[in-house]
Amino acid sequence: MEPRLQKQLIVGLVFILIFILVGYGAYVWIRIEPTCFDNVKNGKEEGVDCGLVACGKTCEPAIAPLEVISKDYVASPVGDYDFVAKIRNPNVLYGAVSFSYNLSFLGQDKTQLAKKTGSSYILPGQTKYVVISSIGGINGWTEASFEINSVQWSKVQSFDTAVNFMIRRQVFSSGQNGNSELEAVVFNDSDFDFDKVDVAIVIFDEAGGIIGAAKTDIRTFLAGTERGFKVQWPYSVDSRAAKTDTEAATNLFENQNFLRKYGTQEKFQKFY
Repeated sequence: MEPRLQKQLIVGLVFILIFILVGYGAYVWIRIEPTCFDNVKNGKEEGVDCGLVACGKTCEPAIAPLEVISKDYVASPVGDYDFVAKIRNPNVLYGAVSFSYNLSFLGQDKTQLAKKTGSSYILPGQTKYVVISSIGGINGWTEASFEINSVQWSKVQSFDTAVNFMIRRQVFSSGQNGNSELEAVVFNDSDFDFDKVDVAIVIFDEAGGIIGAAKTDIRTFLAGTERGFKVQWPYSVDSRAAKTDTEAATNLFENQNFLRKYGTQEKFQKFY
């Protein structure tokens, strides 16, 4: 090999080697270290251990708190109260297996005179009523405060068929003692048998004010069947009723609620 050609080859190899070293150094400098398994938002992550650039997967949307759309109470002629809160879940992926709430009765100086506690559930994207009926034995209160304390969130699996309850044949009637009665039928328009289905009833007058509320439940509700229910008030509401909202719902997060088992749920908790 001629000395000139040999020199050219050596120079070319040196340039190639320099190019490779510079390229590798640049890669090491700009590369993204994998941090997708440390439960910490770091590096190029868009959230905790997620993000397309850093981890190759999108981040799920942040979970928004439950919203109390409205709250109201109605005093009955017999001296007790019915309280109604309307709750909305703005999250379309996650629902609440359970959420707890406090209903506090406050005096003129904002001191707490009494407190009622309870729990309920809500599905993804659902708006529902929480009814606390026949509250008695509380005197001198001027304000009712309703607060959601904690939420146990869960991601429900999608169902092949919809779960739907249809309200049919609602009929008001008056008793001889001046009381009112509402009878209706619920149709289980789904392929599932449920251990328990909850029913909430809220009665409105022409001005949109609540004049009565009640709740009940239906046990062992088979798929494709109708079940009747009846609720009563010890005073007259039917003569003033202009609108009736009747809701039937069931907790899809509880496997034991399905008389035919369906799947499992991905669960975690978040409190606020």
